[in-house]
Amino acid sequence: MSFLSNQPLRAFVACVLSAVVPVIGMPIESAAQDSSVETLAFRQAMLVAEDSRATDPVSLATLLTGIDSPNEEIQKIAVRALGRLERFDLSGRIARLLEAGQPAVRREAINALGQSLQRGGDLSAYVSMLLARLQEEKDPEVQGVVAETLGRLPYLDSQTLQRVELMLGSFVSSVDPAVRLGAVDGLEAIARLRGDQTPLADQTIAQLRVVLTTSGSDENALRTRRLALAAFNASGSVDVGTISAALDDSDAQMRRLATLALLDADDLPERQLLIEKALTDKSAMVRLDALVAYGKHGRLRGCNSLVDAVEDQNSHVSLRALDLLGEGCPTGPSPTSFVASIVGGLNTDGDWHRPVHALVALARLDQNRAAGLLPRFVEHPVWQVRMYGARAATQLGPASGVILAELADDPNANVRGAALRGLVALEGHAADDVLLQALASDDYGLLRTVANLLEGSPDRRTPTILLSTLARLTASARDTSRDARVAILQRLKELGSRRNAGVLRPYLEDPDLRVAATAAEALSDWTGQTVLARTSRLRTGTPPSLEAALGLIGAHVRMVNGAEFQLTLFPEEAPATVDRFSQLARKGYYNTLTFHRVVPNFVIQGGSPGANEFMGDGPYMRDELGLRPHVRGAVGISTRGRDTGDAQIFINLVDNPRLDHNFTVFAQVTAGMDTVDAILEGDAIDRIEIIER
Repeated sequence: MSFLSNQPLRAFVACVLSAVVPVIGMPIESAAQDSSVETLAFRQAMLVAEDSRATDPVSLATLLTGIDSPNEEIQKIAVRALGRLERFDLSGRIARLLEAGQPAVRREAINALGQSLQRGGDLSAYVSMLLARLQEEKDPEVQGVVAETLGRLPYLDSQTLQRVELMLGSFVSSVDPAVRLGAVDGLEAIARLRGDQTPLADQTIAQLRVVLTTSGSDENALRTRRLALAAFNASGSVDVGTISAALDDSDAQMRRLATLALLDADDLPERQLLIEKALTDKSAMVRLDALVAYGKHGRLRGCNSLVDAVEDQNSHVSLRALDLLGEGCPTGPSPTSFVASIVGGLNTDGDWHRPVHALVALARLDQNRAAGLLPRFVEHPVWQVRMYGARAATQLGPASGVILAELADDPNANVRGAALRGLVALEGHAADDVLLQALASDDYGLLRTVANLLEGSPDRRTPTILLSTLARLTASARDTSRDARVAILQRLKELGSRRNAGVLRPYLEDPDLRVAATAAEALSDWTGQTVLARTSRLRTGTPPSLEAALGLIGAHVRMVNGAEFQLTLFPEEAPATVDRFSQLARKGYYNTLTFHRVVPNFVIQGGSPGANEFMGDGPYMRDELGLRPHVRGAVGISTRGRDTGDAQIFINLVDNPRLDHNFTVFAQVTAGMDTVDAILEGDAIDRIEIIER
């Protein structure tokens, strides 16, 4: 039975919504159907419903009313929201819009169906439906989305998977670029997600090989070639001819993917010559991965290439070369003196990145020499330098225990975490007393680290102190404490006992579903009986304002060093995220915060007051997954699982299809990508200016 045919429920929803959402100003169904309103008000009601994850009948009914609306814009937004719930039981309602009149609605419906099918259930009927749609669809953009969606479904049946693969392969040769892109995108997902279990068929490989020779410099053509080569890499089907041709491609990402193939390909006699070619590539992203390939396959030829790369004009290449030098050289002169000379270049006011990477490398090459240089690092005013000092000290063995104990009391939580990991590596449970003292911290990242390090602790005080810490964190009511609390509960499950059951039972109703579930696991383990979490509510912040979000079009980011880059915002697809990001930026939240996580050829991440993944602004915001891919320059929200976004953002440095449909994309770097590429660990944001229409 549809919502619209259920008269009592329809009347109830209309009545309730008129009361709780005064901005609507009219019954919900009128708002959904009145084209003169275009119903910003109803769109706001849908946004509020989605923001609550539609956990109550009224919110869900709001979204279901939206997909039945004659207003196509409302249909598009409503079906997108339903897909984001990732509920298999709603798949049938979503599937109705595969026949919608507007292509834009069909695209959103197909993508939403792909999301709703991710959590299990019988896929067979929906796979047949999508395959039929792929063949019958007249709009190429819609066809492309169908193909991409078919590639990412969680297949359990190998026969169905093969059927889908062969069908997608037949569309790889389509004359329409959108269809071709979607088909290759789908095949890349199949190869990446299932390659080890079900390698791509020879026929599919042959079809993808043709794609690699397809010309075109527009973004669709470039993405198609990249995805085809990525599918080759994932399936282990790359040959020397393919690699050699790709290394001559005009697109830097193609050349990088070819270099990644050199890292993993077996039995490749020409490998060394191709690596040497990649080491001299004009693009830093290519040279970076060429170093990794050389480190794995070229080391017997000596370390001259790595030493040369230390002087590369690109800092990321230079740092990667230093890291690799720490693995030593089986032939040729030792790099120890060279590395030590860079360590000795540390000062208090210059760039510290090369010296700290060199120190960690030197600690692996020559412990005595590194130990003599270590004091300058552990006493340095920059906390990142002291953190790397702790990492180096861990490599030096028992003699560094005193230094690590001192760093375990450092003012910075990240330094303390590195020192504690080192102490446990050297001393085991002899360090438990220091760990228990560290549980007084307010840093969630450090508390998570300590809880994990207390595995197997024989100290009888441990469960009591863990319970006290858990209670303190819970009382603070901060969503971002989740990972610390889960880690503590996991340790209590191991170290606690049935006598702690009474203290733990209230956590079965914790607002955080994962915390409640972990408490249930612990109680089940202690009592020998199945205990279930009883959480029925979802804590949400203030609902975002759609009207305010839709007026936001961009952001200007200025770094402390004066470098700048520009973002285009996507309020239509991610209004809640854009609203939250903009509010924080205007309040100055991001001012002076750093990019604490820098992974060259992957992402940079920043926006944490604690400069770690666990300290961010709460409450959590929901995911707004959509059609936008994680291409180079796409800006997303960092999460620790579904609907755990805080203020932390990340920027894709390359195309990252494995992130698609898993993280919100709310913006795109449209100017200053060279600035983004140059950002190093610890580089700070000066301010972010939001641009309105």
